[in-house]
Amino acid sequence: MSAITMAPEVRIGIDELAPLLDAGIGPRGRIGFIALANGYVTEHEVARMIPGDVVLYVNRVASENVVDLANLRLMEGDLARAASMILPADRIDVLVYGCTSGTIAMGEDAVIEALGKIRPGIPVTTPITGALAAFAALGAGKVAMLTPYVFEVTAAMRDYFISRGVAVVGAANFNVALNSDIHRITPRAIRDAALEIDTPEADAVFISCTALRTADVIEEIEAALGKPVVTSNQALAWHALRLMGYTDPVPGLGHLFTI
Repeated sequence: MSAITMAPEVRIGIDELAPLLDAGIGPRGRIGFIALANGYVTEHEVARMIPGDVVLYVNRVASENVVDLANLRLMEGDLARAASMILPADRIDVLVYGCTSGTIAMGEDAVIEALGKIRPGIPVTTPITGALAAFAALGAGKVAMLTPYVFEVTAAMRDYFISRGVAVVGAANFNVALNSDIHRITPRAIRDAALEIDTPEADAVFISCTALRTADVIEEIEAALGKPVVTSNQALAWHALRLMGYTDPVPGLGHLFTI
């Protein structure tokens, strides 16, 4: 048997090249988005509402399926973890917590403070924060409010708006207790309810909950009522863009996105 002859080892040099860097994905903006573990509508709606040169980066916070004030408050213990896992070593331009009722249950200031500690120096918003900014921009001091929630959550939201100087001149709720069922409320049912709850003294109609599919009916409702409509996802997307300095109008999303 002949011996195997090994070829001499050949070492290939490794050249060092200089990379060309750009702004990466999302050149005009990156939104860090905290969605609910039991939610799936909000990031799809918000992604539809932001321009193509802005990108959404999503992580989830632990949440219960039953939507009551006690369960909503439980999210506070997981907010920091959820926020800390969104591009921790890279840039985001605004941080968003995507739950309207959770913001009410935990407190708007508490949510913003908790997230600000994780990403200091980055603007933070919530659906409630965005809605209040939208009412101010629209000059809407009186609103008619539609929610999918049970009474205690709806009442807490009504009372918070009143405490912030927004008069709630009409309110109605679908009285749905499960987040998984809120996702299934049809856009047509939302439209019909919004038309029903409007009152002549309301400056705008507010449709609460990021789990509601509202994007396709905002302009239809506005056309029927002749007044602005503000929804949780729409206000959240609009306010996030404005906080990062993005002021271009986005068509198809109602009067709010033109200002």
